[in-house]
Amino acid sequence: MTDHMQLVIFIGPPGSGKDTQANRLVEEYGFVQVPSSKIIRAKFAANPDDPVIVREKKIFDEGKLNNPALVSEWILEFVRPLAAQGKSLVFSGSPRTPHEGEVELPVLQELYGRENIILIYLDIDFEEIKKRIADRRFCKANGHPIPGAPEFAHLTACPQDGSPLERRALDDPHLIQTRMEEFRTLTRPIVDIAEKFGIPVFTIDGKQSIEAVHHDVVALIERRATPAPQE
Repeated sequence: MTDHMQLVIFIGPPGSGKDTQANRLVEEYGFVQVPSSKIIRAKFAANPDDPVIVREKKIFDEGKLNNPALVSEWILEFVRPLAAQGKSLVFSGSPRTPHEGEVELPVLQELYGRENIILIYLDIDFEEIKKRIADRRFCKANGHPIPGAPEFAHLTACPQDGSPLERRALDDPHLIQTRMEEFRTLTRPIVDIAEKFGIPVFTIDGKQSIEAVHHDVVALIERRATPAPQE
């Protein structure tokens, strides 16, 4: 990896491995993750009696996407100081809607430069998604994802911080269809919006093993970060 600022955006359906791949970039290359769900939950916790927050939390708990204008404001509020510090960022849950894409992507280009941004679409089928979501867990302390793969089934505590593991209410089977419809109609169009802004989009087979996907991700980032040879 190069030492200049980079920004990676993962887009994919629920259960496609966005958080898992983002965590690998954090652990191995020093990226800072932009944890959309954590940012949203922190806003809920800080203002539990605010009528707007009460409304937005209800929407969130139903597996639907929150008000795009609010989410964009919260995300950019989180990002700007990190960009000022020269941090490389990885997004694993934002932008989530066309409105967020139209608002966030131009600002990210101003902060990082178009040449330093890459969007990676993790392509995966619905049957695999249902299987992964049914088995995945998160650590209670920091929300580290524990993938729903056989090699992680024996874990009873988070290998990163030792905290207990739990399933999230949003992973309830009856919400999966709702979340997939939200993804198809609202989040998938972000790929087209990124292309409109000239941000390169690459597709990776998300059904591969975690290591294989990570290998493909790193290869893409390094290829993008390597200057073209001079004529």
